Amino acid sequence: MRLADTHAHLDGPAFADDLPAVLERARAAGVRAIVSAGQDEATSRATLELARAHPIIAPAVGVHPHEAKTAGDMAWLERMLDDPAVVAAGEMGLDYHYDHSPRDVQREVLGRQLHMAAERNLPVILHCREAEEDLIAVLRERFVHGRLGVVHCFTGTYDEGMRLVNDFGLYLGIGGAVTFKKATDLQDAAARLPLENLVLETDCPFMTPAPYRGKRNEPANITLTCVRVAELRGVSPAVVAEATSANAASLFPKLAVPA
Repeated sequence: MRLADTHAHLDGPAFADDLPAVLERARAAGVRAIVSAGQDEATSRATLELARAHPIIAPAVGVHPHEAKTAGDMAWLERMLDDPAVVAAGEMGLDYHYDHSPRDVQREVLGRQLHMAAERNLPVILHCREAEEDLIAVLRERFVHGRLGVVHCFTGTYDEGMRLVNDFGLYLGIGGAVTFKKATDLQDAAARLPLENLVLETDCPFMTPAPYRGKRNEPANITLTCVRVAELRGVSPAVVAEATSANAASLFPKLAVPA
């Protein structure tokens, strides 16, 4: 069974002491590729360096909405996006839960990154928290249906997911939240959304699935998410693993997901 973790953060202190062991556990669990996403200049640069050292890691570079207020002219991002190793632009988006950056600045920085990605024909990794309508408004202005992109850590309803699929052709990243007992809307969505639009992710070190909530998340735990999605859909984990791995390769054309 092969798996692809389409969203992780492996560059920070959470994995500084044992990353080789973390990656070995991921391989043993069937993980064949991990997209690690930058959030600002420093983490994007660190992610590129990790990818050069560990072939299982594929780098994405971008500015998280929390960091939008300090994005500057993003000339560094233009240069990084030109690196042949980069498989996607992101993590970018809108976060109105914390509002670490002013909302108008978040929207402006998101729009600029969407433009940079389009110029380079790169997929985009989108973050959205309590900002669905504004995200859709920015996408209508800046994102053409048929381009490649994923709303990572999707936790919405079936109807919200279908809107993103139908209006923009986006993929939806399903993570550890689908294992939470109270995540009934997400579980319904994961059961009914078209499998061809779903990918799996950990968002590690965050969003640890049950039964390990409260502990550091890592790519090997994607198996728990895969099993839960399979249960919800009434199919085998192998079916979900294979479909979502193939979807990951379609979403990120530069991503290698070996059998």
